[in-house]
Amino acid sequence: MNPLHEAKTLLEALYAKDSKHAHYQTLPEPLAQRLDMQFQINEEWRGDRTRYQVILAGIPDQAGLRILDVGANTGFFSLSLAHDRPAARITACESNPTHARIIRLLMEVGGYEHVVVTDMPASLDNLADFAIHDCVLHLNILHHAGHDFDGDKVADREAFCDYAVNYLAGLRGIGTQLVFQMGYHWGGDKTLPLVHRDDQAGKVAFTNGLMERAGWTVEGIAFARAPDTSAPISYERFTPDAIPSAASELQSWLSSRYGTRIWSEFYQRPIWFCRA
Repeated sequence: MNPLHEAKTLLEALYAKDSKHAHYQTLPEPLAQRLDMQFQINEEWRGDRTRYQVILAGIPDQAGLRILDVGANTGFFSLSLAHDRPAARITACESNPTHARIIRLLMEVGGYEHVVVTDMPASLDNLADFAIHDCVLHLNILHHAGHDFDGDKVADREAFCDYAVNYLAGLRGIGTQLVFQMGYHWGGDKTLPLVHRDDQAGKVAFTNGLMERAGWTVEGIAFARAPDTSAPISYERFTPDAIPSAASELQSWLSSRYGTRIWSEFYQRPIWFCRA
């Protein structure tokens, strides 16, 4: 049997498996073309391709760059970077065994020998065991602390902020650059908001506060933009001094960017670029 056909058949079976956070990511386009297959995810919901463009622009293209993708899921970001940053060394951290197997299979399909997979959980107690990296991707993971990991350390929503500061400080010990995005419902539970869904200014103040307390320097924040409901969504990155500091001004500034479009939660989550 053709090796690509075997890989395609196995991938279909693995993607069909149900688990929490399954069916979240598409295949990176180079791999989709090679396999002649795709797992379609609603881009109006997740926006991985859109988010990836601003993330890629923030990661330098240099030989030997060490990248850690925490909570890699099925590898969209790790494997996309493997294609676009072939001189980098990429570690995909994924503790779900089905997802880790998908990443390894796609690594073989793409010939990405500069990617490795670890199933060591990136929990608070384990962070010090990770090697030092130049860039850490931590995308939409932290708000699940207390539910999907570190269940003994975040007893309730009120305990989240102090935990998050300690966790982010731990990430500062293993990476010099942090690309970060988070949800604002604790554990993904809409009845337990950390910040109200539509309070964009509150999300900025909340996350900036966590970063400052954890010792990170915020170099940029990227926001989705498409004020016209028919316009394609894109992300635009700003330096902190280009963003209004007063809450009312910031909320108005952000409202002008979001317009009247109905936005998914993922697009309402800014992306932070920080330096240790």
